[in-house]
Amino acid sequence: MNLRHLKIFEAVAQAGSIRGAARNAALTQPAMSYAIRELEQSVGAPLLVRSAKGVVLTAIGEALLRRARRLSNEVRRAEEEIAQLRDGAGGLLRVAFSSFAVGQLLPDALLDFRRHWPGVALELQEFSGIDVKGLWDGGDFDFAILGELDPAVDDGLDREGLLAFPLGVFARTGHPLSRMRSMARLQEALWVVPSYGAELLRRSFEGFGMAAPRDMVICHSWQLGVTLVHKADALTLAATSLARSAASRGLVGLRLADRLPQVHVSLLMQDRASLTPAARAFSDALKQVARTMPPDGP
Repeated sequence: MNLRHLKIFEAVAQAGSIRGAARNAALTQPAMSYAIRELEQSVGAPLLVRSAKGVVLTAIGEALLRRARRLSNEVRRAEEEIAQLRDGAGGLLRVAFSSFAVGQLLPDALLDFRRHWPGVALELQEFSGIDVKGLWDGGDFDFAILGELDPAVDDGLDREGLLAFPLGVFARTGHPLSRMRSMARLQEALWVVPSYGAELLRRSFEGFGMAAPRDMVICHSWQLGVTLVHKADALTLAATSLARSAASRGLVGLRLADRLPQVHVSLLMQDRASLTPAARAFSDALKQVARTMPPDGP
């Protein structure tokens, strides 16, 4: 087994066929097939199920692909770290984020980072799942910026808190429930919430001895969430400091007597020591911006 074998295996898995992978890699199909056979002999088990429609990975193939992707990303980062230490430029930085968590934090840090590291390509991907540990299955991301209810959770990840801010309930202007003062009166409403919102609502309503709302939509996009609040008469959760911005979008914050938990914005990574110089610089920029923000969040 060597890196060439693994790169070819990755290419075949991504293309879904040996022919397609050969075409994309500008290699001959026999050369691709021979490399896959060598890899299967090295592993001692079949990695692909071949058919006229293409290839499907076996269970062993799936396991090897996860490892191959992580190894490929580590090799890439090793090359990038050398280039950045040598030339102060080069490489690709991949960052996952949740839109409800970043506010002005990410844009301001990004501007500062680009001033000092203009030669580093940056890829930002909005995180649309709840499996935080799964972010690192393929080793694709350098770190993530996520909103969490329980930042002290023991999941084996390297975590550093950036911000904490209180949440409020928002509705469209003129919503029939906009004058409610108690969360208990909002149980029957339609809710559009981020990933942590479902757990937050469950805890809040349990405090009143009530079940969580049944009509709930998990939405990872702030823009789509605002649209649903307008079009479907839904309620949503957002940082209370967004009240002015929300008003410009036709939203109003409910003046509830009940206090909601805070959301913590955390910087998460699998291994701080393995960050490239550019990744460390970007994480430092995020922390610096967070220190200048008001205590009620972004």
